[in-house]
Amino acid sequence: MFSELVRNTVLATSLTLPNFKQTTSIAILVAGIGLFGIKSVDARNALVQTPSVSQSSSYAIAQVVDANSPIYGSWKLRYSVDGIVYQSVLVMKGYSGTMRTKYFDPRINKKQIIDQQVSLKSSPQGLVLLGYNPVYAGTSRRHPTYAADNFLFSVEPDGSLTAYTCDDLRQCSAVDVEEIVSQS
Repeated sequence: MFSELVRNTVLATSLTLPNFKQTTSIAILVAGIGLFGIKSVDARNALVQTPSVSQSSSYAIAQVVDANSPIYGSWKLRYSVDGIVYQSVLVMKGYSGTMRTKYFDPRINKKQIIDQQVSLKSSPQGLVLLGYNPVYAGTSRRHPTYAADNFLFSVEPDGSLTAYTCDDLRQCSAVDVEEIVSQS
């Protein structure tokens, strides 16, 4: 069932994104979301430690594992889904971080501000940041409809950064990234 989901995601993504590199990056991100979205107590550790990769016809599911190196810093992220622009500030402190996201919610006709936790992972396509526990900003009250954000970041051989997001509802977008440089 999961391999069919990845296959369908790859096919759907290839219809909407113009090149193979973007398609595979999104597929890796969606596969990571699916692998870590499983609720079983030991499923996460079993998936991370399993050396073989499941295959469905000609499509392979990417392996997402713990990252080797921590990340420290802050970034502004900007992306859109269905015409709604999301602006986030991501703060990473090692293998975990926090993110605050602002966006306009047309269902209630007002701006929303969401906080969520972020976990750092690694994949063959780059670093994966898995978001979880989206809450109203400054509270511990879970937001009833906000799907946690997940990101794929990769540094190309020429030094340029490529970034994509797919939330837990598998809504995907390219991401503009700007580093926030501290004034020390």
